[in-house]
Amino acid sequence: MSAESPRWSSEPYAPGGGGTAEGALKNLDGTELDPLTLLVRESAQNSWDARTGDGPVNYRVELRTLGPSEAPVWRELLAAGAPQLRHLKLRASLARPAPRILTVTDTGTRGLGGPTRADVAVPGQSDFASFVRKTGSSSKVTGRGGTYGFGKAVFHLLSASHTVIVNTRCRVDDRLETRLIGWAVHESYTVEGDDGAKTFTGRHFWGRVRRGYVEPLVGDEADEVAGSLGLNSLPDGDTGTSVAILDPVFGERDDAEAMRWIVDAMVWNLWPKMLPEGGDAPMRFSAHHEGLAVPVPRPSEVPHLRPFVWAYDDMTRLVEHKSMGRVLGRLGMRKFISPQGRPPRVAQEAGIGDRLHHTCLMRPVDLVVKYLEGPPFFEESGGYAAVFRADAAVDRVFAAAEPASHDAWLVDKLSGDDQRLAKHALRKINDAMKEASGPARVANEAGEGVSLAGMSRLMAGLMAGTTGEGAEAVFAAGTTPPGGSSGTGRGSGGPAGAGGIPGPRGGSSVLSGRRRVLYDGAPEHDVVDGEAVIVQRFTLPDAGSYVVHGRSAVALGDGRGVETEPPIGASIPTVLGWRAGSGPVTDGSSLHTVGGDGTVWSLVVRPAPDTMTEVTVVAEAGGEDR
Repeated sequence: MSAESPRWSSEPYAPGGGGTAEGALKNLDGTELDPLTLLVRESAQNSWDARTGDGPVNYRVELRTLGPSEAPVWRELLAAGAPQLRHLKLRASLARPAPRILTVTDTGTRGLGGPTRADVAVPGQSDFASFVRKTGSSSKVTGRGGTYGFGKAVFHLLSASHTVIVNTRCRVDDRLETRLIGWAVHESYTVEGDDGAKTFTGRHFWGRVRRGYVEPLVGDEADEVAGSLGLNSLPDGDTGTSVAILDPVFGERDDAEAMRWIVDAMVWNLWPKMLPEGGDAPMRFSAHHEGLAVPVPRPSEVPHLRPFVWAYDDMTRLVEHKSMGRVLGRLGMRKFISPQGRPPRVAQEAGIGDRLHHTCLMRPVDLVVKYLEGPPFFEESGGYAAVFRADAAVDRVFAAAEPASHDAWLVDKLSGDDQRLAKHALRKINDAMKEASGPARVANEAGEGVSLAGMSRLMAGLMAGTTGEGAEAVFAAGTTPPGGSSGTGRGSGGPAGAGGIPGPRGGSSVLSGRRRVLYDGAPEHDVVDGEAVIVQRFTLPDAGSYVVHGRSAVALGDGRGVETEPPIGASIPTVLGWRAGSGPVTDGSSLHTVGGDGTVWSLVVRPAPDTMTEVTVVAEAGGEDR
């Protein structure tokens, strides 16, 4: 290390003025996104824009406590020349007993190259100056997700002292060069001195001070200092960038909750970059907390996100402005039976609720802009999901409509033909959602067609706690006449079980040998061993030995019974087996067990695509427990 140690220097206003640091911070006030969500969106977008070649971009977020050998080095190096506490809370962050850093790293990227000064221009080489020096700069490069430089302020917003350390390795001519610089952004201020008052922008830089100007540490010195600070996330020989946020603040969340939020933000905002394209996915995502990996699920493993993946794969419908002769983008739409449970809070922040009726908007770079809400699906048990990707030829139109946080298309910002094009695209998207919200066939969790018409009325008869002897349950979608039976007519329609409560399908109490089946709610879609299935839960309330039979058939709807002779080659529903509680599935169409012990059993059925599936559970006395 050089005899002259790195130190802080506060940026004074130039004679010609300049922007304030708080201006960049306040520019993000208009977004409703959580700062952690904004961090993921902004940093991943920067990473994608800096990609090199055809290989994947590696994107990693890590939260850790500085080790006992690292924290003293941070205190020693970063205290030199630090601003007074009332201007920057850096000293307070360094004084914490166990300082933490949140680090965002990318590789497979070119690093922050180009001149380190903002007043020196080299065509096509401005990454360092654009990220570190400039505020609000606009990119005119095609194929980039970002057009503004304000979003990077979120790195500072997440630090209690608004301080970050940037460690980057780039290519300079024919060699690799590491650059290390500290950077803080807070509020402008005035200091009284012997020569009168002097005003400062609120920006502070740490590095090698040269005539009041701070240059980054470079080369071996940068590698040595980065290593002593524990910033070793750039593998030898790789280019890329690592930004360490000192003393991160997460509001009311603890560290584990914050990392879970970050992972969910990756999945819900960057999922198109996780989809394989004939090999590797365009980006690889990872997260670590105190040295332990935080799993990042695949988009297809997230129930409420999975329909958008289907829609993405179906993105074949052209959206055009025919009178202007312009292709605006492509739209994919899928309908489905709604997944169970609530989506994660990150999805709720994006406007996703228990029911899905949204279009995911994105530009050609495949980064999510927002989830546009449409009219709810006509049946509570169903929904639709769509994806719209703007065409590359009109990318500049939608880019110009985005705010600094890139989370909306504000078409009123535009004018002339650009506004006409953007408004027309959104109108076409809304028309498609309105059409999709009406009655039609939908897909189950495997993407297979299942009718939903009349779903609510049919399921209304499948009440939790209903009892029946040989009762039948239907996961179906036909049309049931108002006030009519939801059954196929195979039951007697008379009282079933204790108290004369109607069974789900009107099972009869006079059938010899039949024993009571107590249904635990309506049949539901589930995924078992990666396969989409129908599950009917039930209990056997009476003590004794049982032989329980599971039966499935294609229901014809409109009270016409079930299909007795399927067409040759047609798919038919299949009983896969039984499950006690959350245990493994036991194969077989019959179950030998005992009742009265409170066990919640599940009949597991594979439905036939594009049909209504009738599920029957029949319990008979006798048999031996096996």
